[in-house]
Amino acid sequence: MAGIGEEVRDGKFAFAVTSIETGYSRLGDNPYLARNAQGQYVLVRILVGNVSDRPQTFFSSNQKLIDAQGRTFNNDSMAELNLENNDGWVSEINPGNAIEATVVFDIPADARPAAIELHDSAFSGGVRVRLTE
Repeated sequence: MAGIGEEVRDGKFAFAVTSIETGYSRLGDNPYLARNAQGQYVLVRILVGNVSDRPQTFFSSNQKLIDAQGRTFNNDSMAELNLENNDGWVSEINPGNAIEATVVFDIPADARPAAIELHDSAFSGGVRVRLTE
């Protein structure tokens, strides 16, 4: 399994996880958009490149986080709206171009992220990237 900084591919996308941050209890300062975590927010930053010859849309909702206990978590798209300069929620990427996306997950406060499963679509097989040393 690849690790942080290593390129992996699924379908029409090449992915590289660039960093991970854990332990956020709240995202945003807008009183109408700010979100409180049920447990803790985990932010996974990913470089997503289109390696095909046609435009392809990246959806953060297709990505999954797996913790050290093997549990799978969906992203929190509402929390992602609070991040500045985040292209990750929904982005069409033209051939040869890339974006930097931050995908947010809400996991239990005592959970430890172990891997992220990256997908080019809701129907692709996905590829896992290890988030721990």
